Amino acid sequence: MDIEKKLKSHKKKVTPERVDLFSWMEQKHLFSSADIENEFSHIGRASIFRTLKLFSEIWILRRLHLWESWDKYEIECCEKHHHEHMKCNSCWDILTFTSDSICKKIFSEAKKLGFHIDEHSLSIFWKCKSCIS
Repeated sequence: MDIEKKLKSHKKKVTPERVDLFSWMEQKHLFSSADIENEFSHIGRASIFRTLKLFSEIWILRRLHLWESWDKYEIECCEKHHHEHMKCNSCWDILTFTSDSICKKIFSEAKKLGFHIDEHSLSIFWKCKSCIS
């Protein structure tokens, strides 16, 4: 994704901080605001949260609500590379899986009801093999 082009297309400023944050995010799968704060201690906390909000609003980031008080983020991917996440309630391990059949069913049901889905996210909580034994 060309971050500068994306920001300009939404009439947003291209700043060195936004470019740096995006470059770092692009190398990660899942990350939290705390991860960003640890990596970019020279950028103020408020600036980090404003950037997360902006990136989410213009579909650069996808915010995942995997548990109550701690959200994770990932770079927004196109529909054909869509995947879901499951979180172990014991060790907090996160499993990523593709969900073509689930996605098709969700979009089919939405179409029947006359809705258009912009984005969807499933919250699946489980116990991994290690925590069961």
